Amino acid sequence: MADITDINKSKIVLGVDTSGKIASLAIADGDKILANTTVVTKLTHSQVLLPLLKKLLNDVNLTLNDIDAIAVANGPGSYTGLRIGISAVKGLCFNNNKKCAGISTLKSLAMNICTGENSEKIVFSVMRARPDISYFGAYKLNGNNIECIVTDTVCSNEKILKYKQDKGFGSVILVGDNASELKNSFFKDDKSVILAPVDKRLQNASSLCMIALNDESVFDDASNLNASYLQITKAEKDRREIK
Repeated sequence: MADITDINKSKIVLGVDTSGKIASLAIADGDKILANTTVVTKLTHSQVLLPLLKKLLNDVNLTLNDIDAIAVANGPGSYTGLRIGISAVKGLCFNNNKKCAGISTLKSLAMNICTGENSEKIVFSVMRARPDISYFGAYKLNGNNIECIVTDTVCSNEKILKYKQDKGFGSVILVGDNASELKNSFFKDDKSVILAPVDKRLQNASSLCMIALNDESVFDDASNLNASYLQITKAEKDRREIK
């Protein structure tokens, strides 16, 4: 993976994250974040997403024609939120002839911790899936590079504890909306497990932009963009119960 300093400085990327209870939008030009906004919407993404986008573009005096590509969180996360964000991005891409990149929400959360320093960090991204169950992915950060060391999955919180114990990691940073619960329930007395700062703990679309710009092979045609839920939807559960 190329270092962030090797990014094509001329590429402008829009980031969109609607995977949780916030709507986050960002615009990056190479290694510069031109604009970034995050709003707690309580899952009313369909009402706020496009007005936020219009304002963001106006704030930096850009139009959609100036955007080269779009990066969007494709899961895991809220079923409804993901569908809204992905549908909006597909529409924008089809109507404006743009490429897009679907990026793991858990990977993007881990990228929030990136500081560019040449020191290794282990990050556990944890999002609430159900009571005592988390969406979980583990990532290694070094400088501006990010490496997945545990493929995104849905598992019990106890399994995350066991994984940390088995691997014998030194310091681990918890990020995501289930970070506090895991820290208080399983790692309360483990000083090697720390919570990410509050302003880094939830989804931020600027991290989507940085991941996409750091690996431009992720961009593809919008027709190939789909959500990665990691577990079946309620509708699918209900259908199976009926059968």
